[in-house]
Amino acid sequence: MLKQILIATDGSESSMRAADIALSIGKRAGARLSAVYVIDVHRLAQLPGYAIMPGIKDRLMELMIKEGEEALGEIGDKARDAGVAYERGTAEGDPGEELLKLCRDKGFDLIVLGSIGKSGLDKLLLGSVAERVVRNANIPVLVVPARAEDEI
Repeated sequence: MLKQILIATDGSESSMRAADIALSIGKRAGARLSAVYVIDVHRLAQLPGYAIMPGIKDRLMELMIKEGEEALGEIGDKARDAGVAYERGTAEGDPGEELLKLCRDKGFDLIVLGSIGKSGLDKLLLGSVAERVVRNANIPVLVVPARAEDEI
């Protein structure tokens, strides 16, 4: 029986589709949904000028925090409209590691995430975060494709 579902979001179309499916499952199962946005500080550190340009680090963090708040807020609005119990949170670090840590530590029964996020790389396989979570999670993982079959 599903009691707690984790939704991983990065604000991408794929993650919002995943959130819609998680909300549908959560509503039917009577489960509580938790959405998380992970600020990928490792990816930020690889951007040109990140370490040497004054203020860029703080500005990029502000932008990512804002992006996360918007994504989590959108999922929250959908949860409220659907009548599904919902909580939200953010984390900083490597998204795959942080999601796996949450799966291990918080007692989730299912994690739902999009196959490809905001990396901008359409791969033949899963996105790197989704692939890492699928390979290493100790709970079931539902990976939602970037597009519906009829949209391809």
